[in-house]
Amino acid sequence: MSHPKRIVISGYYGFSNAGDEAVLSAIVRGLKSQTSAEITVLSASPEETAKTHGVRALPRMAMSEVTRALKDCDLLISGGGSLLQDATSLRSLAYYLAIISLVKRYRRKVMILGQGIGPLRRSISRRMVKRALTGIDLITVRDAQSAELLAEMGIGVVKVTADPTFMLEPSKDADGLLAEAGLAEEEDIIGVALREWGERTEVGAEAAKALKAIAEKCPAKMLLLTMQTPQDEAQAREIGREIGAVVQPRPWTAEELLGVISRCRLVIGMRLHALIFAASVGVPFLGIEYDPKVEQFIKNAGQEGIKLDEMASLAEKALGAWDTRDGLALKLKEAVPAMKEAASENIRLAVELLADGQER
Repeated sequence: MSHPKRIVISGYYGFSNAGDEAVLSAIVRGLKSQTSAEITVLSASPEETAKTHGVRALPRMAMSEVTRALKDCDLLISGGGSLLQDATSLRSLAYYLAIISLVKRYRRKVMILGQGIGPLRRSISRRMVKRALTGIDLITVRDAQSAELLAEMGIGVVKVTADPTFMLEPSKDADGLLAEAGLAEEEDIIGVALREWGERTEVGAEAAKALKAIAEKCPAKMLLLTMQTPQDEAQAREIGREIGAVVQPRPWTAEELLGVISRCRLVIGMRLHALIFAASVGVPFLGIEYDPKVEQFIKNAGQEGIKLDEMASLAEKALGAWDTRDGLALKLKEAVPAMKEAASENIRLAVELLADGQER
């Protein structure tokens, strides 16, 4: 007697990162809409993941349990997000590749789903990725640059789709969420999503100075968003106190963030998924280019960007984006429908791959 199909999803889940949780939510919802397969997620907070997403979840570092789940699965989905990169650490890269290699050993199907690949700055990183990805069943990536990087490494059978979070719908309670933050629904709002980055400890101070200058010349209220807790909270609250801005009052789900961002007139963001959320709901944005993935997405979406070492010009750049926001919104209207369609392609391909497997 055949058992129900089993899918294991590996990614940066259970770390209270709104972007990665949005990716997981989109993948799980998409799969559940098209298949009755059992879904297991490898998570740093398995109880929370199970409750939030309605799936079975295992501790990602409990390797005996993880190994059993991988041995019994029909399909491993690795992604989305930026898992295969060495900017975070070589250890992180090695973990995700080890999961893929284990599944290959058990001759189960593997799909890289909607990932952004790189940066891969070390030669050993490239060798590790090439060895793990050679011969797997399906690779989809969220941008052409990722496909080009894999092609340079000799991995050429890749389909360019889009980030899975483009499939999510915003919460219908945006008014209540704005009220919770102390904002009236009729107010113009600029959403701001910053983060600390490496040794650039001055980013917060530079941003606070720029946001204060923007607030003096622009009628909109500032809403400081915290895309990852607790990492983004201290910086947001410090800037909020300094410039008198509103700070997101509690962790919001991806759908809640989408709903709130849909009410913004402009988003200023470092976090990639703050920019993806803005694009998804048609809100123009100015992206702070701290990482190639952010720079690539800004270009693909036809929006404004500023490099991290040009933060002294942030106020001027943001005011320019505010003045031209209608034109920027039109560019999103042209670019985003194709991104949403491509995001859905990830799920269609995953379900096809699952169906191709032999019953066991």
